[in-house]
Amino acid sequence: MKRALALLALPLVLATSAPAEARRGRGARDAGSATSPDAGVPGADVGTPDAGTAGASTPDGATPERTPPAQRDAAAIERARALFLEGQAAYAAGRFDEASAKMVAAYELTHAAELAFNAARVYERMSAYAEALRYFEFYLRDGAPTPEERASVEARMASIREASARRDAQVFAAPASDDELTLEARTFFLRGVSMFRRGQFGAAQTAFLAAYRFAPLPEVIFNLAVTSERMGARQDAIDYFREYLRARPDGPDRGDVEARIRRLREAR
Repeated sequence: MKRALALLALPLVLATSAPAEARRGRGARDAGSATSPDAGVPGADVGTPDAGTAGASTPDGATPERTPPAQRDAAAIERARALFLEGQAAYAAGRFDEASAKMVAAYELTHAAELAFNAARVYERMSAYAEALRYFEFYLRDGAPTPEERASVEARMASIREASARRDAQVFAAPASDDELTLEARTFFLRGVSMFRRGQFGAAQTAFLAAYRFAPLPEVIFNLAVTSERMGARQDAIDYFREYLRARPDGPDRGDVEARIRRLREAR
């Protein structure tokens, strides 16, 4: 039997129902998988609607210990629903830290795969790469995705891993496809990457600009932004980062790029 539990009416939507049963065994196995201000102790008894103290009264006067399992299960579902709606509102308002905390808290109550997906998408929007991967893995492990949905999630996870690796590499080392660059553009692009890694940012900027004239791809634009940032050309860096976001609005590094734009603005 399933109870309806609406999911995000945003780009995060995947499904519209979640398992009714609170899977206690799996909750214990996943204890410590995530915490949030509203989650209480991970893996705690979902029979207490607000993770209350022992002996707290339920509306009918019964104590949590004496509440029938079906009633505890219903209370967990309702609490998860409320947390989800709060997370949805926080997401819409751009309060992503709060949204992720609410989504994780809802997931901890029900361990519904759909809620794991939503938590992953919020973390992806934040460029919280490790957390996004963790919750996407929960979804693939416990959900029932179609082959197409699984392929889509796995592609997202691959993009997240690439973005995470780029935090260390700092620039795109290559475009997404060899076919997207002309021979001339590729020559300039690779020269720019080499100069950047040597700390020769002026030469790197010149090479990336030449590549941009042949092929204004998102990877080239991002490298121009990072190089401008290193050269102290803050407004140029902001402009290039904005252009990158327009070209790749749903990229897993969007949160990172937005944070860089904020830091550049504050430094002016």
